[in-house]
Amino acid sequence: MNSIIDLFEKYHLNSFDEALELRGNDKVTFINDLNSLLESICRIFDKLTTIFSLRGGQVLMSLAKLESYEDIISKTDVLNCLNIDRREKLIHAFDCLLEQNYIKIKKKSSKFHMVKLNEKENPDFTLLREIVQKFWTSPQEEKDKAKLWSRIE
Repeated sequence: MNSIIDLFEKYHLNSFDEALELRGNDKVTFINDLNSLLESICRIFDKLTTIFSLRGGQVLMSLAKLESYEDIISKTDVLNCLNIDRREKLIHAFDCLLEQNYIKIKKKSSKFHMVKLNEKENPDFTLLREIVQKFWTSPQEEKDKAKLWSRIE
């Protein structure tokens, strides 16, 4: 099991109409599914900590965040999400992630590159995407919130 959404659907955890009753094999299966999710989380953090570039983890998280509302993600979208002003700051991170097979890059033109998480070869990234989309606030979102608060005086 690599998805928290699948776990919720399988055991009806988001339903308040029925109580969660687990006995025997169901209880063992639930614990195994939960352990599988926790192991997936550990593998995600292991991947994040083994990325050579410090910005590599940020790039992965911004890609996961952007996938919730963008069909096509460019390197510029990642720059904007991370509130980074110069592309040179992320060149090493993109190269490193591509080399590690964590992302896919499709070059549409010399200046436009589509970027995507490689969930096919890294199924743990499904859980990363779900967690990041729900809980992570990107630097750009923080900046936008700060601007909003500064106007409310």
